[in-house]
Amino acid sequence: MSKRIRYIVFIILWIASCNLSVVAQNEILNDSSAVVTNSVWDNWYVQAGADMSLLMAYGKDVKDVFPNGKSFGINVGLGKWFTPDFGLRGNIKWENGILKNDYATWLGKANPDNGGYLVFSADVMFNMHNLIGEYSPERKWNLSVYPRMGALINLGTHDGSPVLGIGINNTYRLNDRWRLYGDVTCQVISSALGFRSGQGSGSNGFLDFTVGVQLDLGKNKFQKATALPSFKEKAVVTNSFWDNWFVQAGLGMSLLNPYGANFSHVFPNGSSFGVNLGFGKWFTPEIGLRGSFNWQNGLIGNNRMSWIDADDNPGSNHKAGGWGAAYMDVFLNLHNFFGVYDSNRKWNAIIFPRAGLDSNFDLGDVSPLLGLGIENTYKLNDRLSLYADVAYQVTTGSFMGKYITGASSNSNGWFDLNVGVQYDLGLNTWYKPGIKKSRNDGFKEGHNWPRFIVNTGASVVVAFGAKTALKAMIKVERPDHSDNKSFPSGHASMAFAAARSIDKEFRKNCIWIPIAGYAAATAVGIERVANKHHHWYDVVAGAGLGFGAAELTWWLSDLCFGKGSNVAVGSSGNTVDVVYNF
Repeated sequence: MSKRIRYIVFIILWIASCNLSVVAQNEILNDSSAVVTNSVWDNWYVQAGADMSLLMAYGKDVKDVFPNGKSFGINVGLGKWFTPDFGLRGNIKWENGILKNDYATWLGKANPDNGGYLVFSADVMFNMHNLIGEYSPERKWNLSVYPRMGALINLGTHDGSPVLGIGINNTYRLNDRWRLYGDVTCQVISSALGFRSGQGSGSNGFLDFTVGVQLDLGKNKFQKATALPSFKEKAVVTNSFWDNWFVQAGLGMSLLNPYGANFSHVFPNGSSFGVNLGFGKWFTPEIGLRGSFNWQNGLIGNNRMSWIDADDNPGSNHKAGGWGAAYMDVFLNLHNFFGVYDSNRKWNAIIFPRAGLDSNFDLGDVSPLLGLGIENTYKLNDRLSLYADVAYQVTTGSFMGKYITGASSNSNGWFDLNVGVQYDLGLNTWYKPGIKKSRNDGFKEGHNWPRFIVNTGASVVVAFGAKTALKAMIKVERPDHSDNKSFPSGHASMAFAAARSIDKEFRKNCIWIPIAGYAAATAVGIERVANKHHHWYDVVAGAGLGFGAAELTWWLSDLCFGKGSNVAVGSSGNTVDVVYNF
């Protein structure tokens, strides 16, 4: 066994060195998918449409949603694409006000007569065509997915609640300015909105269907970096979705401020201490996302903190593990937003809205949270930075238990302070278009990792489904007589599906990578025959099935999301080099 491990490690290191040597041979590296983002004021759009919501109150039967939970309204939105695969959109929805529905009984208190309800939300948009495939300004259909955060106000009861959700957006381009769009969104809110649930700790949800018209404010087209035209002062090149990531780790203190409590008592009654972990990415010099997890009063305990306990023992929360918060921040770099990007800048000031969930482990309660904060980073070198941030967030009244509030309609809040270290995963810089760069400092000839990961996973799934169906229909007995599911070999089909995906992605960089992939898949087939799990023809059929599954999946991916360009353009000295990859 030890010899096998040494051989495997040797092969992996050999493949890695081969791949690295290919990259190092390029004097000027180039990514044909790289695009130029000119200004934060480019690529904006507005939307207007009509929608229908189906409200689901906590504890109610789903079959009663229609007609009791349906309402109608209008929706307006304003959005911007920062890169071809990432953007933000703000929405305002007015439901059951202009378009009234007197049968929407789950809103309570004569909701239509009092103006219905409003939803203010922000969506983080991911264009799946451009994320997985190549950007094309002429594409007719564009599919996007988005998480949503916001707030809902019931004008009939004067109650409000945070909103969290996830949705799908489809647009169809009519011309350079006009598009049709449709959205389907699933959202959750707290139960403090006059919905007839009667459960303070329960949450309500609703499905939202929207259709309308989108107007692009200007010809919203990004420019290929390889074209090397003239650009605006703020123009930068963004190479890949997988560039400009970072991780953070630090210590934090929270100051909990329950609804109705005297702020002078926040310390020490509401103080807790903990650790914070973050993982984020900058999409452009101006905008980025960070996901974080904050664990308080568990690893670092405070037995005197009384405003979050579920019983009379102040130390019970610490003994139960404290409390945790998982959230997403939308980063806005103020220096780069109002000024010009400078890769050598030491200090960076950032503001961010926040949305997520918190959980009191003592109570077993989960609540939505919304917040706003500011962060400062100080760059030590190309990889390391120090960071410090402070945020204020609000959550539902049930988060802190029976102390102070005692009412589900009230909200609690807390200050969150963190300091720590940030590590950039790679040299996180953008590049001015048309400027000659040294090795590993310019455009990168990288792989389309989102496409590769999705297509490989889909190829294996297709191979798995096909072999399962064939086994059920053909029913060939195994050599070891264990069952009649011998034909075709499932292990071989999935192994060769993965090997063919590796071949399609890495063949142009290093031929030994796909060779190693096929060798590993062949070894899997040999092992299945040697151990009498399959006949030799089962393995051959499985290999062909897996190969075909990968071919089908990649063909469909290219058809739906576009095929990566075979042309690479770069500069060397005073010349421009054009290479076609066969």
